[in-house]
Amino acid sequence: MFNRLLPVSSLAVVMTAPLNHSSLRGTSAPKQSGFASLAFGLLAMTMYGRIIFCLYFCSMENNYDIIVVGAGHAGCEAAAAAANMGSKVLLVTMDMGKIAQMSCNPAMGGIAKGQIIREVDALGGYSGIVTDASTMQFRMLNRSKGPAMWSPRAQCDKAIFSSIWRNLLENTPNVHFWQDSVNALLIENKKVIGILTVLGAIFKAKVVILTNGTFLNGIIHIGKTQIPGGRMGDGASYGLSEQLKSLGFEVGRMKTGTPARIDGRTVDFSKLIRQDGDNPPRCFSYLNDEDCFALWARNDTFHVERHCERSEASLQPRAERVGSNLVQIALSAFGLLAMTTPLNHLSLQDSLRESKQSCFIAHTSKKVHDILRKGFADSPMFSGTIKGIGPRYCPSVEDKLRVFADKDSHQLFLEPEGWNTNEYYIQGFSSSLPMDIQLRAMRKVEGLEKVEFFRPGYAIEYDYFPPVQLRHSLETKLIENLYFAGQINGTTGYEEAAAQGLMAGVNAHLKLNNQPEFILRRDQAYIGVLIDDLVTKGVDEPYRMFTSRAEYRILLRQDNADIRLTELSYNLGLTSEERYQLLLGKKEAIAALLKYVQETSIRPKDINPYLETLGSAPIMQSKKMAEILSRPEITLEGLIDYFGVVIASPQGEAISSLRLRPRGTKWKAGSNPISASSDCLVADVPRNDTYDEASSLIASEAKPSLRAKRSNLVPATILEAVEISIKYKGYIERERALADKLIRLEDVKIPRGFDFDKLNSVSIEGRQKLKRYQPETIGQASRITGISPADISVMLVYFGR
Repeated sequence: MFNRLLPVSSLAVVMTAPLNHSSLRGTSAPKQSGFASLAFGLLAMTMYGRIIFCLYFCSMENNYDIIVVGAGHAGCEAAAAAANMGSKVLLVTMDMGKIAQMSCNPAMGGIAKGQIIREVDALGGYSGIVTDASTMQFRMLNRSKGPAMWSPRAQCDKAIFSSIWRNLLENTPNVHFWQDSVNALLIENKKVIGILTVLGAIFKAKVVILTNGTFLNGIIHIGKTQIPGGRMGDGASYGLSEQLKSLGFEVGRMKTGTPARIDGRTVDFSKLIRQDGDNPPRCFSYLNDEDCFALWARNDTFHVERHCERSEASLQPRAERVGSNLVQIALSAFGLLAMTTPLNHLSLQDSLRESKQSCFIAHTSKKVHDILRKGFADSPMFSGTIKGIGPRYCPSVEDKLRVFADKDSHQLFLEPEGWNTNEYYIQGFSSSLPMDIQLRAMRKVEGLEKVEFFRPGYAIEYDYFPPVQLRHSLETKLIENLYFAGQINGTTGYEEAAAQGLMAGVNAHLKLNNQPEFILRRDQAYIGVLIDDLVTKGVDEPYRMFTSRAEYRILLRQDNADIRLTELSYNLGLTSEERYQLLLGKKEAIAALLKYVQETSIRPKDINPYLETLGSAPIMQSKKMAEILSRPEITLEGLIDYFGVVIASPQGEAISSLRLRPRGTKWKAGSNPISASSDCLVADVPRNDTYDEASSLIASEAKPSLRAKRSNLVPATILEAVEISIKYKGYIERERALADKLIRLEDVKIPRGFDFDKLNSVSIEGRQKLKRYQPETIGQASRITGISPADISVMLVYFGR
């Protein structure tokens, strides 16, 4: 690792860095703390120390394709994506023990956020896989609404989550690590060429991706107490903001917060409302999509895509599925089970494990609110101490009392932080009030009368860079080969960060290999909506994704992210061959079942008894099964249970054959529409009997088990996809037509660096906005606030419609 000398100019930077790095962070910033920084600082103060530093660091083989600064959710996905595509990546983090740390709530997914994680997974990212391997509870939110609103969410063991992420990255070829803090970038001719760390190390790279989260000049607020830090227990990062500002970047301040962590042993759960997860549960990763309940109980079912070495010129996917027992690896690190012990033999009491799967609901009251208001005088939010803008959609409890002054109660959720801990996250009680006020108020909540804190809630202020300074690839406009991803762009949430990190990693690798940028449109993915909103509209508060932000949300459902995105990723060389083949099998299975449902007619005498049981109007003449399925009270699973048998492989990975047998027709073994597998599961109905003859079995005592076999044999994802495509066909077609019409604007390119002052017919406001945002297509320009339809018409004429 130590065989290469740095240039003399870089050597001079290292020689002076230990004494000068504090000046990079501004006079008002708190000093670096920690034993390591102190030791190296003292050593560097001597000439002998400088010589040692240079002999050590200047001899390092320090050239990388890509450097990722920060190992949060954005940094992890960026490093994994770039490395899996073939780039040599250095991941720099302040603490190797907190890779992909869940700094706030111990959950992944939620409204629109769940769709993003499924998209990250469909593109070959790891967040979905890690979530499945660390999940304690899964819920599909908004099932009472249409499928466009269905959003998966999982409670995770945060320690296992972080451990599995670290294991994945450490076993990903091309990913290298360095534990340190970066306080400066190396810039030449407006192009980034490397980084300088607090320890004085210099690393060279062709691309740098900054994913600093809340660490840039971070300050923690608890009442009147202020502590420098990026999160509780971790220091802040200094120098980068000041340097980037000097280079012409606009820098802003934002604020976020987190609630207290409480001791579950001091909670009276009998007074709270229990909230269980779905049974059976589902999974986030499409690799684990089928038979997910069994995945939680088997020790060999979590899959990891590991990529082999590839030449720089090759963009064909070179990946192999590795049956990596990640759950056991992670849990064994905590001494919970042996490496060979299956997950369902976890050595924890069943009762403890059962209780930890549940979340609990509590409520505030007027007594709680009265105590909280007594602390307003010391609140950094109300005293003006906090200058940063807080999140509108995840407000602190004191902000709720101000905005919703007429409400006497607010809902709280107690979420377990892990299988083997008593620590609970209390969602809805985020606060920066003094510690004593937080504790006194919380003890007025029913069920929390004797609650004890593990640590108090706090607010944190940090620097961010308005994302209008980025291109859609997430490369900055001012400095070439410098990318921003995550909260540095003004977003909130693990999911939004992971998506940006993956896209930054992919685009960084593509640029290094002279390949076109990978940009997702708004009709292709929530990720496309997210990035387009950031780049064309900017942010004036921490950005959080909602389904309402997507104008094509019926197209961007959580169930079809793989159909939308996996082939695109496969063509880039990120997605594995196995994942791509699973996608092809799924699409063929959907097509086979859909064709049958659309072409099969059902007679009134066969279906009317079933319709009567559901209170649905009988039919007077034969109708296609698809037409009957379009009724809201009719489900495909119900029709399958009533009319026929579906055959699937024992593993449930792909449908081997589809045969639905209407009454009075014989079962015929036709050609296999998907694969020629010989070991199939078939419901216990003789192949040569008519359905009428076999119906005696259905009427027998075996009826429940037989029906269970039928519906369980077809993967839920296939049933779901076919049913949605039929019930929502009109809506889907209408949105697709609208999207196709507007896509034409995306095809009209605007030359990079174009002088918009030439467009004299565009309004003055329009020209000002165009110069600031520098859109690259007419479509992007049309979404900038202040650009009128008349301005777009002028631009269409000018750039040649």
